[in-house]
Amino acid sequence: MNDRKWRLSAVVAVCMAAMMMGCVSKTTVAEDASEAELIAVLKSDADWFAKDAACRRLRVIGTAESVPALAALLPDAKLSHIARYALEPMPFAEAGKALRDGLAQATDLTKAGIVISLGARRDKEAVPLLIPLIMDANTDIARTAAGALGRIATSEAADALLDAQDTVAISVKPALYEGLLAAAQQMDKNGEPRKAAKIFNQLLDPDRAMNIRMGAFRGLAYAKPSADWIEDTLEGDDPVLRDMAAQIVAETTGEKDTKYYAKELPELPEEGQVALLRGLAARKDPAARPAVAEAVASKDKNVQLAALKALATLGNAENVPALMERLGSEDEDIAATASQTLTALEGPEIDAAMANGFTTAAVPVRVKLLELLTNRRAAQTVPLAVQSVNDSDVQLRGAGLRALERRGGQAEAPAVIALMLKSTEAAERSATESALGAIGVRTGEPMLPSLLTAMKEAPMEVRVIFLRVIAQIGGVQALDTVLAAMADPNEPIRTEALNLLSTWTTMDAAPHLRKLAESADLSQQVLGLRGYVRLAQSETAVDKKITMLTDAMGLVKRPDEKKLVLSAWGALPTPQSLTALLPQLDDPAVKTEAALAVINVATQLGKQSPEGKTLGIDALKTVLGKCDDATIHDTAQNALTALQK
Repeated sequence: MNDRKWRLSAVVAVCMAAMMMGCVSKTTVAEDASEAELIAVLKSDADWFAKDAACRRLRVIGTAESVPALAALLPDAKLSHIARYALEPMPFAEAGKALRDGLAQATDLTKAGIVISLGARRDKEAVPLLIPLIMDANTDIARTAAGALGRIATSEAADALLDAQDTVAISVKPALYEGLLAAAQQMDKNGEPRKAAKIFNQLLDPDRAMNIRMGAFRGLAYAKPSADWIEDTLEGDDPVLRDMAAQIVAETTGEKDTKYYAKELPELPEEGQVALLRGLAARKDPAARPAVAEAVASKDKNVQLAALKALATLGNAENVPALMERLGSEDEDIAATASQTLTALEGPEIDAAMANGFTTAAVPVRVKLLELLTNRRAAQTVPLAVQSVNDSDVQLRGAGLRALERRGGQAEAPAVIALMLKSTEAAERSATESALGAIGVRTGEPMLPSLLTAMKEAPMEVRVIFLRVIAQIGGVQALDTVLAAMADPNEPIRTEALNLLSTWTTMDAAPHLRKLAESADLSQQVLGLRGYVRLAQSETAVDKKITMLTDAMGLVKRPDEKKLVLSAWGALPTPQSLTALLPQLDDPAVKTEAALAVINVATQLGKQSPEGKTLGIDALKTVLGKCDDATIHDTAQNALTALQK
């Protein structure tokens, strides 16, 4: 049982005992009480709470003067733990002596606690008293004695633990081994690595628990560093210790050892190579790079993967060709890992190496390289993308388009436009349109002349695409182009122009949409009105928005569009909105939508001013008088009740 668990169980036991004895009244101890006053409390017949508080305070301010009073409490099952709590950190010899003397009077429960405190103090004088307790019939005492001797960590304490390995009870052995491990670790810290190594070696016995063996292995690696020994472990068949050896390789430094590990790497079994490669990667010593690069060519897939991952931290431009070769591997894991490593490697020299091998690489590799260079924001991305767009391979052209969609500018637009003019595949035209649109949005109106020129010689289906790209760019010239296209002799172009105008996002299209909303052609009228209402909703000036919505209300021909206008009014909390909405409660086709809009406007108006509240209340009463729908009625009533409070 460790000290923390012991303290917790002791506190719980004492508190329960106190409750059973009726210790319910609490005597307080002044926070500024002097040491003498606190000692007096301990010597008095004060209740448990007062003595507990006094001990806690003495832990902070107590001197050797308070030791006798605290020592007197050690045999007390209810107060022993709190007395130890005060004595344990005191830097006075008297405190240690009091705890040692207390062992003789202690019962099982209090004895185990005192043993823990002596271990916490690393009290060397307590060692002769603790050694016999390893064999105590009480398992808790024997365990705590083993732990305490381990913390004290003198040669005498360690030897006693070593000697007792074969004689202690089986239930005590885990604590004894933990004590030995603690002793060895402390000895190594104290500058006694040879003694520590002796203990660590014994604890590596396969019969020991794995946590003990791992702790011993790690301790031995630092107490008695040896690359040979680490290599032997990597050659072994214990996967846990092999992984621990790799971790030691990762945590230690030194070019000499790195070169030794690198030299021995190909001699290890595959599992050992994988572990060592992982350790070398974390070690980050460039001296390991050549050996790691050679391991990339291993016939074992797991070794290959480990080597590829290691190059992410150890690789340089010289390793790029090998990584590029693996990009084209039929094994998805190999290809993906090579890609991840190329992504992780940093520096313009990596970009240059990737670009240098681009032209001679297989098409699938070039496709992946373009994506990698794009993600790396490499300077070579755009020139290689333009080169790819002009390639005869459709996959490579697609990769070039994707790269230009993210990185291309006005200078690259002609290459994309040229591909659009000669492309015949729908999928490629779609990708080309995406690239042109993205370049156009980044470039803006300066790109329009080249698109307008290309439209003149393009087939009709491509003219439609160019028209969409022009609309994406926006601006006065783009709007004029769309308006002109609405009179084009080709129906597909007229239709596309109409659709583009109906979704225009800037207010300069409002007059044209307003005019379209007057059309005798219902399809055109609907598109124009919907676009006009959408622009009205985006208008920030309230008076202009009111004018546009009033205008739109006079243009509606179908309930669907009227509902759209009513919804826009419902989002505008003004008296004019109520004026427009309330008459619509008499129209059965839109009564529900009108009522919901009125409820929203009335609620918002009611929060703005007393006048608005009056208007809102009257409007809600009108809804209640004209609408029979139960849901609408309940919603309006709730809103009215809220306004009338």
